[in-house]
Amino acid sequence: MVHLASALACLMVLLAAPAAQAAQPHHAAPKKPDQVIACTGPFAKSVTHASLVKAFGARNVALQQVGTGEGETVKASVIFPRDKARRIEVLWIDETRRRNPSEIRTGVDSTWRTEHGIRRGMTLGEIEALNGRPFKLYGFGFDYGGTTLNWNGGALATQAGGCTLTLRFTMREGADNAAVYGGEQSLMSDSEAMRKAAPIVDAVGLRYGE
Repeated sequence: MVHLASALACLMVLLAAPAAQAAQPHHAAPKKPDQVIACTGPFAKSVTHASLVKAFGARNVALQQVGTGEGETVKASVIFPRDKARRIEVLWIDETRRRNPSEIRTGVDSTWRTEHGIRRGMTLGEIEALNGRPFKLYGFGFDYGGTTLNWNGGALATQAGGCTLTLRFTMREGADNAAVYGGEQSLMSDSEAMRKAAPIVDAVGLRYGE
C-alpha cells in the first residue's frame, strides 16, 4: 500500500506540472529602447569620438566625409553608417582630436526622436504647439532651406545639457509655394506663406556652442 500511495503521489505531481507552467505569466521579449537624441548621455557636450566608440561599439562608428552645404565637406564621426534609420553624423570643432562637437545630425530616413518626442514627419503646427509660440526658420530652395533659426523664447529654446535643437523642414509633395523660396530669406512659422506651404519635419539635429 505504501508503494501504491507513493506512485499515486508522483502521478499527481506530473499531471499538475503542465497546468502550473501554463498559469505562469507570459513575459514578452524586451522592447528595443527608444532612440532619443538629446544633449545628455552619449551626446553630451563632453562627447568625443572615443566615447562614441565606447557607447555604440567600434563596428558601429566610422570616420567619413560628410557634406556641410555649399559643396563643402568635413570628416565626421558617423554612428551606424550603413543603417539609414539609425545613422547619426557628429561634426567636430576640434577635427584633429575629434572632440568638442559642433553639430549632431540625423538623416532624412531617421527614426530617432528628441526628448520632446519630435520626430520626422511632424507638422509645423505640431512643433509650434510644443514650442508654445511661433518660431523662425529659413525659407526653401537652398542648402540650408527649411532649417530653424530661432525658437523665439519658446519651450524648445532651452535644452537640458545646453545645446540647441535644430529641425529641418521639407515641403509636402504638391505644396509648392513660391513665397517661401529663394534669397535665403527667413520667415516666421505662423506667416501666411509658411501656413500655406505646410512643411513637415525632415531631419532633427543638435548644435553646440564654440
